[in-house]
Amino acid sequence: MHSFNGLDTRHGLPPEAPGRNRGPWSIGGARSLDPRRLRLAARLLLALLPTLVAAVYFGAVATDRYVSEARFVIRTASKPANVLGGLSALLQFAGLSRSQDDAYAVHDFLTSRDALAQLAERVNLREVYDQPKADSVARYPSVFYGRSNEDLYRYFQRMLTVVVDHGSGLTTLRVEAFRAADAQRVAGTLLDLGEGLVNRLNARMRADALGVATAELARAEDRRVASQLAITAFRDRERVLDPGKNSAMVVELIGQLSTQLSEVGMQIVETEGNSPHSPQLQALHQREAAIERQIGIERARVANAPDGLASMVAEYERMMLEREFSIRTLEHAVAGLEAARIETRRQQLFLERVVEPGLPDAATQPRRWRNVLVVFGFNAIGLAVLWLIGTGFREHASAAR
Repeated sequence: MHSFNGLDTRHGLPPEAPGRNRGPWSIGGARSLDPRRLRLAARLLLALLPTLVAAVYFGAVATDRYVSEARFVIRTASKPANVLGGLSALLQFAGLSRSQDDAYAVHDFLTSRDALAQLAERVNLREVYDQPKADSVARYPSVFYGRSNEDLYRYFQRMLTVVVDHGSGLTTLRVEAFRAADAQRVAGTLLDLGEGLVNRLNARMRADALGVATAELARAEDRRVASQLAITAFRDRERVLDPGKNSAMVVELIGQLSTQLSEVGMQIVETEGNSPHSPQLQALHQREAAIERQIGIERARVANAPDGLASMVAEYERMMLEREFSIRTLEHAVAGLEAARIETRRQQLFLERVVEPGLPDAATQPRRWRNVLVVFGFNAIGLAVLWLIGTGFREHASAAR
């Protein structure tokens, strides 16, 4: 190096004093970063790494998704007892009496594996969500979801939203897809599956109610037929159409014979008084004895003997009473069946579509700025927690020294 009068002959600059520092960006005559600032920048970059990754992904990588939305209400033919307001009152006025429990049943079905299996039979979900233009995180299969049915179910829960409004009873169904037509088709198919579930519930409820009523009617009919057959068999066996009427006839006959016996007795007394030796007395006595024997025979027919009219009348009256019971039971069974039919129609469920699945003309997912801000918020909270923990450890270490 040549110098002249203290100047550097190559650059025309004064020579630098040995060991003199040129500033924070200079080390050994070459410009470089300050280690403290380098460590600070590295820590800051590491601390905000989740936010930076989210910003890069949602800002430049994430694929747009279209959302098709539909709304429906589960109603019954019966009106609720409570008075509702707002949209619920409007729905009730229009005949849409909501059924909250059944709305939750449809909600659970739409988010179940059974619904996904039925949906997969109608729509090729793997083709819908395995789009070449979709990013590797949002598509299916992806780095987070494999090709199994369980992974497909977990992935589809991200693309499906079913929300039940407690106030109005409306259920909102949202389906996301990478193409607008696919989102609309999947949402419409899910609505059809929900209607199918409601129809199955109606059929099961109707089958249960009508099945019990129909079985009761069949038993009542069998009882009615059995009672009538028992009466017919009794008449054939005893050769009597109505034992009650026969018994009445026998009683009437006994009364007539008793009257005749009284008349014959009076004639005997009168004849014995007027002409004790009259030849008519023998004939009168014979007639009196014949009438008494006939009265005894008729009374024996009515007596409670195994083949007497009394037991026949008792058995016949029991069968007639059974027939009356069977007739009333049959009438009640017929009325019960009709009441069950009316009740099933009154409690029948309907899935009323309030808003049909729409065809979106613009992508609304993902919400890029909101997602980045959410990640930044959690990032900041995590850093604050870590800073508090570190401060506590340092204070504890200082107190220990």
